[in-house]
Amino acid sequence: MYRMRTLLLTSAALGCLTLSCGKKTVDDQALTTGIQAKLYADPVTKPANVNVLVSKGVVTLSGDVPSSDVELEAMKIANGTPGVASVTDQMKVNPSLAASEPPPASSTPPPAAGYPPVSAQPAPPSQTPAPPQTAAEPVSPPAPPPPAASPARAVPAPTPVPAIPAAITIAPGARVSVRMIDSIDSRHNTTGQVFRASLEAPIVSRGRVVVPAGNPVSVLLAEASRAGHIEGRSELEVRVSALEYRGRNYPVTSSIYEEAGKARGKQSAVRTGVGAVSGAVIGAIAGGGKGAAIGTVAGGGAGAGYQLFTHGQQVKIPSESVLSFRLEAPLTLQERR
Repeated sequence: MYRMRTLLLTSAALGCLTLSCGKKTVDDQALTTGIQAKLYADPVTKPANVNVLVSKGVVTLSGDVPSSDVELEAMKIANGTPGVASVTDQMKVNPSLAASEPPPASSTPPPAAGYPPVSAQPAPPSQTPAPPQTAAEPVSPPAPPPPAASPARAVPAPTPVPAIPAAITIAPGARVSVRMIDSIDSRHNTTGQVFRASLEAPIVSRGRVVVPAGNPVSVLLAEASRAGHIEGRSELEVRVSALEYRGRNYPVTSSIYEEAGKARGKQSAVRTGVGAVSGAVIGAIAGGGKGAAIGTVAGGGAGAGYQLFTHGQQVKIPSESVLSFRLEAPLTLQERR
């Protein structure tokens, strides 16, 4: 008996669950269509662009509306639709949409043109007899009016093109920086030889680049001295002698760049003294007195002989060296060919 009652209660519970679960809910698509139809039918929300999205009964309203009244009316329509679980408001109020709405069309027709009222009765016949009809002469159509003269347009004046000067002069003192292509050596090169170089930096005059970097330059070996046998040092003095510009060579007068080696005279003298002392020691061992004097002379001679083969440091300006000069005379270059 107890088992039977339990089975009946279980069957009843399952039936209730089946009935509750079988209850149909409103379709999301049907809710979307219904809400959109109501928004379009309402005169307040009809001009607004309200987007409707329904998911499992949850309605989301989005889009730009002209005022908060339209936003509130749209929320009321969505909340009042059967089957809606909740409404999410994502609408934005954009007052500029209200100004762009066209004004409502007036139902009143425009006033008629100012013509006199038409009488319903016919006009009385004229008492004056009509003149006899004659053949009408052909009337030529009126000539069309001449076209209106269009106002003259202001033509902007052409921008003046600055004239290119025939020549430009670079004042003395301008900096000329060159990079050597050839090397110069005090051992082998002599005064008067010309070597190749190029502009390391452009030549600027009055804030304007006159000669760009890379132009060929000639460098003259103005002085070349080699270190002497007894005392002296090697020296090289160079200057810029010519500049190539627009296919022409222009003579240049520039400052002197000097490169000098170290003198070897003092070191030679010290070595000569050491030789004299060593000779004196040798003479003393040989016999003292006169032998020492002989040794001193011999030692001094040996020191001097050593010095004859000791030269000063030779000077070399290697290739790729950057030398800096200044113009010492005006340099005039032809701009036009």
